[in-house]
Amino acid sequence: MGKQRKTWSPELKEQLVLAVLSGEHTIAEAAREYEVSESLIHTWRAQFLEAGRARLQGARPDATQKKLEKEVQQLKAIIADKELSLYIAKKSGVSERR
Repeated sequence: MGKQRKTWSPELKEQLVLAVLSGEHTIAEAAREYEVSESLIHTWRAQFLEAGRARLQGARPDATQKKLEKEVQQLKAIIADKELSLYIAKKSGVSERR
């Protein structure tokens, strides 16, 4: 069997990134203390800073979430319409062509 990946909680990631950003720990020190690879800490720090940058520029996670939810609803409606069309076509003995 393959080796299972270790997962870290968002709270731990935040704590670790803030410790690095505040100068409390270097990346190498944090990696040793928390048993995390340095490259992973670099990735988390970059993600943290990018999310902060995006929020300061006005991006709102709620707006993105609402947009995706609206798109999902539209796609569900399209699928329901297609399913109904197929059901009617099967009942009437007519096959639907694309």
